[in-house]
Amino acid sequence: MKRILLSVMTVALVAGAAFAASGAFFSDTETSFDNTFQAGELDLQIDSTAHYAGLTCTEVDPGVFEWVEDVPNTSTRPDLIGEPCDGSWDLTDLFEEKFFSFSDVKPGDAGENTISLHVFDNDAWACMDISPLENDDNGLTEPEEEAGDTTGGDDEGELAQNLEFFSWKDDGDNVFEPDGNDQTPNTADDEFPLFSNVSGPASDVLNGVTYPLADSNGNVFDPLGGGPLIGSNDYFIGLAWCAGGIGISGGDISCDGDVMGNDTQSDSLTADLSFRVEQSRNNPDFVCEPLD
Repeated sequence: MKRILLSVMTVALVAGAAFAASGAFFSDTETSFDNTFQAGELDLQIDSTAHYAGLTCTEVDPGVFEWVEDVPNTSTRPDLIGEPCDGSWDLTDLFEEKFFSFSDVKPGDAGENTISLHVFDNDAWACMDISPLENDDNGLTEPEEEAGDTTGGDDEGELAQNLEFFSWKDDGDNVFEPDGNDQTPNTADDEFPLFSNVSGPASDVLNGVTYPLADSNGNVFDPLGGGPLIGSNDYFIGLAWCAGGIGISGGDISCDGDVMGNDTQSDSLTADLSFRVEQSRNNPDFVCEPLD
C-alpha cells in the first residue's frame, strides 16, 4: 500500500512539473513612446532702412532712430540731422512701422528704402499688396489756382501723379546693380525692376495693385530658378522715390524736380503697403491674386 501511495505522489509531482514548464511562454514587448503631430510655423518678418537727402535713418540708441548724414557736409537737408525719423527698424512683425513719413516734400526731393523679407521657418509664396491711394488736395492754395488747379477736396490731389517710384530686387546695399556684382548680364545675382513698366507715378504703380514676389508663375528674387522664397533666407527690395520725374540709366537713379508744379502744393498721399506669404508645400499652383 505504501508503495502504491509513493507511486501516486510521484505521478502527481511529475504532472505538476510538466504544468509549470508549459506555462513559461516566450514573449517580447516593443513600445513607441510619445507619438506626436505638431503644426509647423510660417512667419514673415520685415526690416527696413530709410535713406533721404543724403541721410540715413539710424538707430542711435536702443529704439531711438535719428537722421544721420552719410557723408559729412553733403546732405541737402542738414536741418534734419539728429532729428527723429521713420522708415528704419530691425527685423520684426509690422505694427506701427511706416516705410515713409514725410511732411514737407518739395520738387527734387528723393529717397529710398531697402526692405528685407525673412520667412520663418518654411518655404513660402509671397505677394506685395498696396491699398488704393488717398490722394487729397487739402484745400486750394493761391499757387495751385494760378497753376490751373480747380479742385481742393479728398481724392482730388495731384501729388500721386507727380511722385514717382522705382523698385527692384536688391542685394541689401541699396544700390541698383542691373548686371549684378559680377557685371555679367543674365546671371543669378542680377537685380531686376519689380514694376512691369520699370518706374512710374504713384497713381499708377502704387494704386491698389498686387505684385507677385514669388508664386507659381515665377520669383522676382530668383528669375532664373523660380520657386518659392526659401525659409530663413533674406530677400531684399529697393524702393526709390522722387518728387518729380525719376530717371533710370544703367545703375544710376536720378530725380528731376522741374517736372513737378505748383498744383501739388499742400497735397498729401497715403497708402498701406502689405506683404503676405502662403505655404508652398502641397500648394504648387498658388498665384498672387489681388485682394478683395
